[in-house]
Amino acid sequence: MIPKEARNYLETRLKKGRVICLTGAGISSESGIPTFRGKDGLWQRYKPEIYGTAEGLISVLKTQPKNMVNYLVDLYSFLLKARPNPAHLALSVLEKEGILNAIITQNIDNLHQAAGSREVIELHGNAFRIRCMRCNKTITLEKDRISEMLRLLKVSQDSRIKLLKIFSRYFPRCTCGFRYRIDIVFFGEILPQDELSRAYAELSNCNTLLVIGTSLAVFPAAELPLYAKERGAKLIEINDVPTALSHSCDYKIIGSAGKVLTEVLSILKN
Repeated sequence: MIPKEARNYLETRLKKGRVICLTGAGISSESGIPTFRGKDGLWQRYKPEIYGTAEGLISVLKTQPKNMVNYLVDLYSFLLKARPNPAHLALSVLEKEGILNAIITQNIDNLHQAAGSREVIELHGNAFRIRCMRCNKTITLEKDRISEMLRLLKVSQDSRIKLLKIFSRYFPRCTCGFRYRIDIVFFGEILPQDELSRAYAELSNCNTLLVIGTSLAVFPAAELPLYAKERGAKLIEINDVPTALSHSCDYKIIGSAGKVLTEVLSILKN
């Protein structure tokens, strides 16, 4: 599956470390989470210009509360059931072996952390976390608590007033006085600057960047591989299909992330 030239590089250079990984929705599709724009993705059923923005969701809550509940239930139906797949687990092993320095991810599903990875830079936030809108303090949302909230929302889906009371309970006010919100980046919002700065810092010093499961259609994440390449890093793309970045990569490996990374681990053990 892995071309000879890429295999030779992996055998001779990857063990030297200073490897960074950039992941997108493709790595989590093997865990049963459809890509947002894919065949079974949310944007096939919900307009992204409405449900992908904070203002749009507020509008839906005011005018079509039942649709708001349906969207949240559909979103979390995949996230709550998903478990790390072999690709997530392989990256965790590479980190423990001292080969992988950090993972930069566009995903909000928390699967890298669930697999055991510690150095995870989340460009688009985390659906299992809430954040204060003023001081940025965060709180983890446990899966049981999210499931509980969804059950209550479904029971009260015809009443905007009841839904607001439920949201107030699960998204309380911070000690600073401002309310918590879900800690994900909506369309039109800037990326968390601390995370973006960490990403650039890691890429400035890496030898190899693994680009896995991302079409690189969203900026500024799409700029990160070229930033690393300009600073001397080798780019290895692992994807089911070619992407807009493929022509700029030093090595291209076509295949599922789980199978390819399992093979990478096997190569490194030799």
